[in-house]
This record gives sequence, structure tokens and C-alpha cells, in this order.
Amino acid sequence: MAQAVPNARTAILLDRPLIDQSYTKELHLKLSKPFIDDDVVHEVQRHNDEEMQQLIMTIKGMFQTMTFGEISISAYDTAWVAMVPSLDGSNKPQFPQCLKWIIDNQFYDGSWGDGELFLAYDRVCSTVACLVTLKLWNVGHQNIEKGVNFVRNNISKMNHEAEDYMPIGFEVVFPTMMDDAKALGLNLPYDAPIVKKFREEQTKKLNRIPMDLLHSQPTTLLHSLEGLHRVVDWKKLLKLQSKNGSFLFSPASTACALKYTGDKQCLNYLTSILRKFKNAVPNVYPVDLFEHLWVVDRLERLGISRYFEKEIKKCMDYVFQHWKEEGIAWASESRVTDVDDTAMAFRLLRLHGFPVSADVFKRFKKGNEFFCFEGQTSQAVTGMHNLYRASQTMLPNESILKEAYAFTRSFLLQRQKQNKIHDKWLISKGLKGEVEYSLESPWYESLPRMEARNYISHYGVDDIWIGKSLYRMFFVNNKIFLNLAILDYNFCQSLHQRELAKLVRWYDQSQLALLQIVEKTPMDSFFEISATLFEPKYAFARNVWAMCNILQVTIKSFFTLKGSLKDLDQFLAAIRSWDSKKAKNFSPELQILFSTLYNTINSITQMASVAQGHDMGLCLRSTWERYVISLLAMERWKVARHTPALKEFMHNARASFGIEPIVASTLFFLHETLHEEDLQHESFHSLIGMVATAGQIKADIQSFNSGLDTKSMSCVALHLHENSQKSESEAIQHFLHLHEETMRLLVQECLQSTSLPKQCKKLLFYASKISNFLYSNSKSTMSTSEACDYHANLTLFTPIPQDVQSR
Repeated sequence: MAQAVPNARTAILLDRPLIDQSYTKELHLKLSKPFIDDDVVHEVQRHNDEEMQQLIMTIKGMFQTMTFGEISISAYDTAWVAMVPSLDGSNKPQFPQCLKWIIDNQFYDGSWGDGELFLAYDRVCSTVACLVTLKLWNVGHQNIEKGVNFVRNNISKMNHEAEDYMPIGFEVVFPTMMDDAKALGLNLPYDAPIVKKFREEQTKKLNRIPMDLLHSQPTTLLHSLEGLHRVVDWKKLLKLQSKNGSFLFSPASTACALKYTGDKQCLNYLTSILRKFKNAVPNVYPVDLFEHLWVVDRLERLGISRYFEKEIKKCMDYVFQHWKEEGIAWASESRVTDVDDTAMAFRLLRLHGFPVSADVFKRFKKGNEFFCFEGQTSQAVTGMHNLYRASQTMLPNESILKEAYAFTRSFLLQRQKQNKIHDKWLISKGLKGEVEYSLESPWYESLPRMEARNYISHYGVDDIWIGKSLYRMFFVNNKIFLNLAILDYNFCQSLHQRELAKLVRWYDQSQLALLQIVEKTPMDSFFEISATLFEPKYAFARNVWAMCNILQVTIKSFFTLKGSLKDLDQFLAAIRSWDSKKAKNFSPELQILFSTLYNTINSITQMASVAQGHDMGLCLRSTWERYVISLLAMERWKVARHTPALKEFMHNARASFGIEPIVASTLFFLHETLHEEDLQHESFHSLIGMVATAGQIKADIQSFNSGLDTKSMSCVALHLHENSQKSESEAIQHFLHLHEETMRLLVQECLQSTSLPKQCKKLLFYASKISNFLYSNSKSTMSTSEACDYHANLTLFTPIPQDVQSR
């Protein structure tokens, strides 16, 4: 055993440093910054608190007013509504306010459409619709002249735009509108190549769709009936109306139906929309499920959902109320479903504890592929990305989600390789980074604060959605969410820095550094838990986790590198008696190790007694006893040169992985009542076993792949020892499969209702996430240690600037 270092004086005499200062110097320098001037810090924090409270109340106000969706208006759809003649038979529009809106809202260049982004598809299509309306009513002659010039000068620009950004149903409605314009005598370029191209596309699409099907079943074409108004049987179509009187919630399609049929339900639908939006209409309405789901998703990914738990619960109750076995769409009354909204709802409902079946995705699979809508001509990145995210919440025996995961991951990786991560439903500069993060950091290993930081940099406050025209969802994309997320992230970071400073002081006072084992620095341990259990109210829990994590790793490393079998026996005896006098005859290094464990666990026990109202000391000490017993077993195997059976090794790993004493010590500080029976409950030990098994597999695979443990005791090496006919890659695949199965079981156990407290199960799942992150093989070009250092520096020491998205 290496020579002991009993005290500072001995260290100086032996010319040996007390601590390897390479990691602590920079750390102390970083941690000193928040304490330069406490008055300044407090003043800044007070200002931030006030601003945060104002933002929180604003968002709560959004929830209170959330009904059927806050969405921007559409010139294209408003034009179609303005075309409807008066139902009393007079030669005037039924909705004159819409006609006036068109005259009053033409852009200076003669176009109509989205005012902030020029997309030729949107501008030309919207402008032609407005021109047809004005010509139909023989008004706005100057508007018409300017609009015609715009179309003639810009129609060719559609040749140069990505087809992914083509509005929904464009190939159906645009050629028909050009025919309508021609019939009215508008001087437009009807023979332009781009017009001919879309006429051919329209013919191909209509040839693929049996008219009987169109008139008998709800399909996505109900959303674009204005492009088919010359060929459909309107009387037959009326039976496919939605409950609110619309045709698939499209004002344009419904206005066209009203024009031909005079149907009162169509009239009521359009009248109700104008009652809300005054003089114009959106491109689709309602969008209630879309808004409810995407708002919750954004708040959770930005890391600020905890401020709105009641509101989010109400949102999810609303979504579940409208959940159907065949899936959902953007509107609660839709009979047409899509995989995008269904996947988002499925994932959020499952994670919020609602019972949903993965069988819902079977109807979105054809052959070996998954689709969003029946009859679609191309895939949407966002739809497949949401299905990819949903598939990762799979439980045991959900083969459809396994298939969905394989398909969507392959699709997204291919798009990434082709540098084609752009979408047909969304224009977002952050989509590329968002998808890349998801591919590099799957759900099992994505730590919440890392995900939040990444998403903050990619969240689009001005994202533009693509329907039949461009539109915005004001409650989904806005600066209020982003500003609160940045303030909250930086606020938590400042708290975490102070907590880390206390941890460093504990570490320095413990003298653990004298053991010359720096397997786990304070920053390493604290980063893992602060990136996961980050909320301010869990400060005690973070401190306890980090201390126990350092102790667990140090104990294991000490007895692996320095301690003898005799030392380990003595250490175990001292833990069993829990008598500090037993350590008097220990070597100086062993004294440091035991006294730190003894004092720390006693301190945690005292804090736990205050938090829980009863003594949990015996229960806590027993977890450390089981841990040391497992280390003793490994040491005896090593001394005896015994190769254990794989089953024996994995059973011992349930304790030797070391997660139980860390988790058990932390649980008392999660603001839930915990009893000794909870830590002795079968389900708790089952979950601990799953976390340990999954973690041991990932750790062993990483070390085996790195070449560090090819001759040591690991599950991979032992499996190869028992199965000599297998190759290394086959052995690794075997354990990767076992890891996936274990994680699915863990997810199932954590989500289902049991007697264990909710936060207890959540912490166990977080513990597994941490292990998966630490032993991940998907850290891009960085090594695991480099990746951890990089993320620790970002998470703990690098504030997010307010202009983060402009950098």
C-alpha cells in the first residue's frame, strides 16, 4: 500500500502536495466571481426576481385565456371568405368587412401575404386570391393594377424556392385560382412554366384520388376544396362537415362550400371566426390541441414548466379528454388524424402519467415506413422528429415504437447527412440544431439542464408555420417564454455556483484529497446532479447527492488502488458498529476515509430527521454497508483470482455500482414524506437493481471499447468467457439489447402508479440518465471526460446572454 499522508506537516516533509491543485485552482477562481460584491449581486437578483415574476404572471395569463388557439390572420383565406356572395341574393359580399380588409392591407409592392418573410409561394398565391376577390366585386382598381404587376414580376421566383416550403395543398389550389383569374379577365402570366408545372402536378394528384373516396371519407383534401370547386359534388360533401360546420377547419375551403351551397353551418362557422378575429380570418381554426400541446412542450424544453404545474395539468387533462384510439390532429373535433400531433400528445400524456397505447401508431405505418397523413407526397422533418421523440418513451413489448424509432432515426440521420434539415410545415432557423441535439443526446441520456440550454439557443420566437399560407402561433413562439427561460437558467446557475462553493469547502475540510485519489472532483459530482435536479428547492438534495457521490467513488477507488483485503474488512466492521473508536487503529488514510463517511452520514441523518420528522440513520447506514460488502466480494474474487459467473457478477453489481447509498441519502430532501418501509419496499429495490444494471452495462461497454478493461472483470469480458464462440461485437450487442430492455422496464416502473413517492421514482430515473450520459458512446468527437468538462463549464459557469440567438 502507498505510504500514508497523515497531515499537512507530513506532506510538506515528504515534499508531496496536499491536493492536486490542477482542478481546484480554476474552480476556486470561477467560484470567487459571484462573491466579489454581495450588494451588487443582491441588487441584480432583486431586479431579476421582479422581472421573472412579471413574466411568470404574463404566461399564467396566457393559460387563462387559452381556448381554441391564438393564430395570425391569412390574406389568402380572408380573400376566399370575401368572395362569398350575400345569402339574401343581393349583389354584394356576405362579409364586406373582409373585402375592406383586403383593400386596406395590400403591401407597398402590390402583394398580400406574410409581411415579415418573403416567400414567393405564399405571396403569389395570396396575391392571386386577393386579385380574384377584388375583380369579382369590381372594386380596388389601383390595388388590382399593383397586384397584377407584382404577380407578373415575381411568379418565376417560385422556381427557385425549396419545395419543402410550398404551402399545404398548393398544387391543388393554385392552378384552380389561376383559372378563376383567367375567367375574370385578369392579365396574369398563365403560360408561365411554373404555372404549367403545377397544372401537371394537380392532374397527377387528382388522378390518384378516387372521387368516391373524396365524397365518402374525411381526407386532407377537405382542407383544400376551393381547388376542387369545379369537380366536386357539394351536396355529397356536406355530410363530411366537422361538428363546427367547417370543412377540416379551413376558412377558405368552408367559404367555398358556403358560396356553392348556402349551408347555414358553414355560415355559422365563418361568422364565429370573424366574431373573434374581426375583419379577417386565419388559415386554419381552431388549433386548440396544437396550441395546448406545443405550449407545454416548449415550456418543458425551456426548463421553466415548474412555474406552471397547475396550468399544464389542466392542459394535459384537456388533451386527454380528446385523445382517441386512432390519434388526434391539430383540432379537437377533427376526424382526420396526423402523426405529428398524435406523437406530441402521446409523449406528453405518457410522461404525465396518462394511460395511452402505442397501438395508435399502427395506423400511421404502411409497409416499412411511417407517414404523417394518408396520401402524403413527402415527409416532414418536424413530424418525424416528434415521432422519434415519442418512440423513445417505449415500454416493454411495444414493437411498433421500436419500429418507429428505427425508421425516424434513420430518416433524420439521412437528412442530416444531406444537410436537408428543413421542414414543410415550419420555417425555423433553430430546427437543425434542435434535431442534431436529439440525435446526439437521446432521451435516456439527455440531462434536463443541458437540454434546456440547447433549446434556449434554438427556440424560435419568430418561427413561421406553413399552412395554406404562412402563419404564426403567438402562444407557442414568443419572446416572453425565451426571456423567462434565460433569466431562470442564469438564476439557477448563480445558486448552483454558491452551492458548489460550499461543496468545495466540505471537500477541502474532509481531507479526502490527501488520499491522492481524484477520481471524482467536486465539480464533476455537482455538475451531474445540478444538470438534472436543478430546481432551487432541491439545494439540500444536490449537496447530499454530490457528497455521497464523491464518497462512493473515493471508497471504491481507494480499495481498488490502495487498500488491502484486511483494510476493507476493518472498514466494513467499523460501518457495522458505527463506532468512530473502531477507526483509531486504522492507517491514517483509512482514518480519513472512515471519518469523512462517518461525519457526513451523521450530518445527513440529522438533516433528514428535520426534513422527515423521524430518524433514518440505520436505514442509511445499511445502504453503505451493502455497498462495502459488494466491494469486499469483488476484492476477494480478485485476491483469489476467481472468475465469477456472469449472473453472480451482475447480482453483485446491483450493490457495487454504488447508486443505492447516493439515491437513498438524497431522497429525504425531495419535499416528500418518506418512511423506512419505502426504502425496504420491493419496488424500490427493483428500481435500484434496474438503475444499477443499466449503469453497469454502459460502464463496462465503455471501458471494454476503450481497451482499458479487456482483461478485467466486466460483464462483457465475463460473457465472452462463458461464450467463447461469440465475437466482441456480438457480446456488446447482446448487452446493448439488455440495456434497452432494462431501460424500458425502468420507464414502465417509474411511470406506473405505485406506493413509492413520485419524486423518489423520478430521482431513480434521473440517476439512470446520469449514468447513461457519463458512459455514453455518442459524445460526437469528444471523449467522455471532455464532454463532461465542456457541459459542466456551460452549465455551471457560463451564463446565457440575452442575445443568445443572435450569436
